[in-house]
Amino acid sequence: MMYAGSFPAKKAPVLTILCALLSGLVVGGIFRLSHLVHSTAGAITPAVIATVVAAVLLLRRAGKKIQPIVEEAQRHLQGGRRELALKSLRAGLQHRVWHPLLESQLRTQIGALLYASSDLDGAIAELARASSRPWESPAFLGCAHFKKRNEEPMKKAFEKAIKVGDKESLSYTVYAWCLASRGQKDAAVKVLEKGIAKLPADQRLKTNLELVQAGKKMKVAPYGDRWAAFALDGSVPGVPKAARGFAQRPGFRQKPIRR
Repeated sequence: MMYAGSFPAKKAPVLTILCALLSGLVVGGIFRLSHLVHSTAGAITPAVIATVVAAVLLLRRAGKKIQPIVEEAQRHLQGGRRELALKSLRAGLQHRVWHPLLESQLRTQIGALLYASSDLDGAIAELARASSRPWESPAFLGCAHFKKRNEEPMKKAFEKAIKVGDKESLSYTVYAWCLASRGQKDAAVKVLEKGIAKLPADQRLKTNLELVQAGKKMKVAPYGDRWAAFALDGSVPGVPKAARGFAQRPGFRQKPIRR
């Protein structure tokens, strides 16, 4: 469960900025002292250029250090080693002072994995410090609060999710499902209507609106593994609903195929 997206910085990359500014000052000083420019004002342009170039190079250098960490976490996750994946991602946080996008992205990944591990308190702590992009980040936070029965924080998180994921049908569906499960039918209807206003051709939202208005259960199967990742109704990613539980049943054996 790894999510990618465009993450705005919550904090500036302190070391990158300091090093880039220092590089600019040095270059500007060299131009001035070497009389390559006729005034201090003339040294500003080369100083700014040097600052930008240094910042770009430092960010690329940080990216090269981060990439192997993310790839390692993905390998662990694909192999079912969730704890090792978490360890790798947490180790990557040491580079956050070099890259403006890193901390919020890693905390989103860590929070999603903790949520999948049923560590709701840990997931809330991480996701609360993560960016609201991609929309799954505040949606997982909303689901964690839903399971903890924290009503107001749940709604606040989901409102962010549908704002960021306003073109994603599933963002409205997850929010409405949680509201309907709490018996808040009118609120769930409003969320689905808001989704239909943004996505008027989405039949899934229209169907679920009719079901909620009729007091019936919403249909979430069309979303497949994307819905299952939120683990709200017992769905498991990659496991069909009809086959749920068979793979884990003690003593279950398949008959050998005879040729």
